[in-house]
Amino acid sequence: ALADMRSINLFGVQQICRNTIAVEQAMAAIPYIDSETVQQNLDRVRTYFELLNMPFEALLAFIAEHDQMFTPTEYSNLLKVNVPGRDTPSDAQSRLLEILSH
Repeated sequence: ALADMRSINLFGVQQICRNTIAVEQAMAAIPYIDSETVQQNLDRVRTYFELLNMPFEALLAFIAEHDQMFTPTEYSNLLKVNVPGRDTPSDAQSRLLEILSH
């Protein structure tokens, strides 16, 4: 999904987060669904998309502290998406690899 996006704005990120909440509520009403697992997975989705709102340096700090939360590819995709207002330097991918290699 994110790997296919070229850009996203703040409204798009907010809409994705709202939609995950709506899906979570709908899934909770279905019997025989492990709602705890659903909630954990949707929380992960929300956290991932909320990272798009972080400035580049803050995002790198988050990745350094939570390097196992998402895959290297998922982190890399966060840097590839154009987010208005977020300046991503040309060496962003190499800096990410440096963090993840420790």
